[in-house]
Amino acid sequence: MSEPTEMASSFSSIRDIVFSIGEMVGVLGVGVGLGVVSMLKKKNISLKWRAKKETTQLQIHSKVHELLTEMRVLMRCSRAIIFQFHNGGKFADGSSIKRFSVTHESCAGGIPSMLLESQDVLLTRYMELVDILDKRTNEIIRVSSLPDCSLRSILEINNVVYFSVSSLKCQDSLTPMGFVCCHWCDMDDMDKLHEEGIADSNLQDVIDSTTRSINNHLFHAQK
Repeated sequence: MSEPTEMASSFSSIRDIVFSIGEMVGVLGVGVGLGVVSMLKKKNISLKWRAKKETTQLQIHSKVHELLTEMRVLMRCSRAIIFQFHNGGKFADGSSIKRFSVTHESCAGGIPSMLLESQDVLLTRYMELVDILDKRTNEIIRVSSLPDCSLRSILEINNVVYFSVSSLKCQDSLTPMGFVCCHWCDMDDMDKLHEEGIADSNLQDVIDSTTRSINNHLFHAQK
């Protein structure tokens, strides 16, 4: 074979190799490109889902606050508050430290908020509260009727003369989620309700109905 023919054959082989490499790079590039596009689509879907979920939760919590405010106005109470239970670490024996915190609050004009002072509160400091939630839920209680205890002290510090607590339950209807609390800081407000013929039983019905509605909305917020 002559030298020009050998060179032509050599160039042809090199060209075939280059074309093959080019095809492989092209296929790889298409694969990477499709992978990147797929990843971006998934990320975009994830971001949209997260944004939608956050919007839904915001709407739910806005509705909860609206219900709380409506109840406060109807009941003519000074504060309407939602406390939720949570864990706050562990004791040395490994058992959970039970705490509760304010998550929603509606206050009448001129009534100071309890939001900041009522975070990560130890439940063991207020065992009287547990007993009331168990036996006197929805009942309107005069603070001065309580025995000397931490619960009475904190209520008196915040100028509360009457209060009520209503249990919130998790979806199993057994596990405590928290409670709704109403405070009356002016004796006259309760007296006026009674003068208008509004009995405590009527007020308890409003508390019970609103608490159940709030409970249902909080279920959806946790999903």
